[in-house]
Amino acid sequence: MQEQALPTISDQLRREMLIEELKEAGRRIKLVEEKLGEIAEQHPGVKLLMTIPGVGQRTAEAFVAYVDDPARFGNIRQAGAYFGLVPCQDASAHMNRLGHITKDGPSAVRQLLVEASWQGILRSGRIKAHYQQIVDKKPERRKIALVATARWLSTVMLSMLKSGQCWREEEQTIIKPA
Repeated sequence: MQEQALPTISDQLRREMLIEELKEAGRRIKLVEEKLGEIAEQHPGVKLLMTIPGVGQRTAEAFVAYVDDPARFGNIRQAGAYFGLVPCQDASAHMNRLGHITKDGPSAVRQLLVEASWQGILRSGRIKAHYQQIVDKKPERRKIALVATARWLSTVMLSMLKSGQCWREEEQTIIKPA
């Protein structure tokens, strides 16, 4: 951008000022990332969640920050609802329809969980098996399966924070309901 010829001196000055602002913003971001890294290394919950394949430092930090105290969740399944990864329900009498996800809670963590699910599917046989079970050889279910995997991952992460146990890769036998 600096080598680009601009027609007026004011345009050149504006470009130089914007480039300086970008450099300063980059320095600030680097400083914040370094400090977050130091905090993450000292937090046992962040280190614990990073044992999950596909869960990086920022995902673990965001999850721990929003969950705060895992004991406040009575049931680990509440994590999916807290992050808005459960379907809307429209029920009346004997009719029960499930719609799109509720999108309640922090959208940033929801996005990080979905990205972690993608990475987990690529890196972990256990996460991939969970995803494949939901897809069930139907390509049109891939998005549904990805969100369901993100919801499952949120329950696993909450369970890990409650129990203090690291991720275990061994496959569990998946039983399909009849």
